[in-house]
Amino acid sequence: MDNRERTMTVFDRRKADRLIWQPRLHHWYDVNKARGTLPKRYEGLGVLEIYDDLGASPRAYHYFNDTLKCIEGDKVQLRVKEVGDHVYSKYETPKGNLTQVERKTEYGTASLRIEYFLKTVEDFDVLKFILDHQSFEFDKGLYEEREKLVGNRSEPIVTVPWGAVQRLFIVYMGFQRGVIAIWKHREEVEEMLQAFDENDDKRFSLTRKTPFKIVNFGDNIDEGLCPPPLFKRYMLPYYQRRTSELHEVGKFCTSHWDGKVRQVLPFARETGLDGLECVPPEPQGNVTLEELKQGLNDMILIDGIPAIHFLPSVKDEELKALVNRITDLFVPHVILGISDMLPPDGDIEKVRLISELIADYRI
Repeated sequence: MDNRERTMTVFDRRKADRLIWQPRLHHWYDVNKARGTLPKRYEGLGVLEIYDDLGASPRAYHYFNDTLKCIEGDKVQLRVKEVGDHVYSKYETPKGNLTQVERKTEYGTASLRIEYFLKTVEDFDVLKFILDHQSFEFDKGLYEEREKLVGNRSEPIVTVPWGAVQRLFIVYMGFQRGVIAIWKHREEVEEMLQAFDENDDKRFSLTRKTPFKIVNFGDNIDEGLCPPPLFKRYMLPYYQRRTSELHEVGKFCTSHWDGKVRQVLPFARETGLDGLECVPPEPQGNVTLEELKQGLNDMILIDGIPAIHFLPSVKDEELKALVNRITDLFVPHVILGISDMLPPDGDIEKVRLISELIADYRI
């Protein structure tokens, strides 16, 4: 088998010929390339060449997410400009304007929102107008180009953006303002979430028709941001509806739960998701591997090795022992990876170490 075949074998709940090792290296690569600290053997190489050298598989949504394009409506103008290390975005509409400010971080390879589009509930009508006039397109030519680029290294995956209340918190309003809005203006907030849902109707209707077999929900679930009462009221119905729609056309569903999840993990099997991506066990997260296994049961674990284990201070033997515990608990329902990604100062040779460790592992 190649890694593309192995991936689908895991999702089909069959046994692959060997384990898949799928660490996310793009952030490590981008930062080290920007600051000129790539290992000498990797200078001048692209990230896919590094994956090949390490005997690992890339997470394919890094290449396919932009094949699903959001098109703004004719009456909406989105203007973006960069000034120094800040990025200013402004929506101009007949209903009013919304502005956002992001600050570039980590050598310009990432960004952090420091001003959100929504300042008060009075801004909701403007955002509703924007969402109502958006449409979505699938770029088949770009998909085929990226499919050829990635080859059999990995199965194509697409990530859909944050859903329901996570979108309010992370994208549009920020957590503090969002929570206060729910507390003081629940009716207006839930009307806004309904507008998100109607916008998602268009997105998921298109996604159902694409060739992607795996759809990842990029929700960044953490119980501090989305505790059980909010999860049950907003995220659980969202997952149940959308996973059902995607399952109807033969697609599999995962979600990016990359924080502390002990309190929301009991709901995982109710979501309809086939697997969870990025969940960090202790000491980086707040669940043990055994608790994670109990919560997932026969759901698929994607990743599972805490990113901190790739720091130079962690001994190789400790990392090997953890990998062996994960395989003992989760095989065959596992795609090994880093929860969440290799840190910029992580030891790239630890990635090779795991490739060598699992090379002869037979399921």
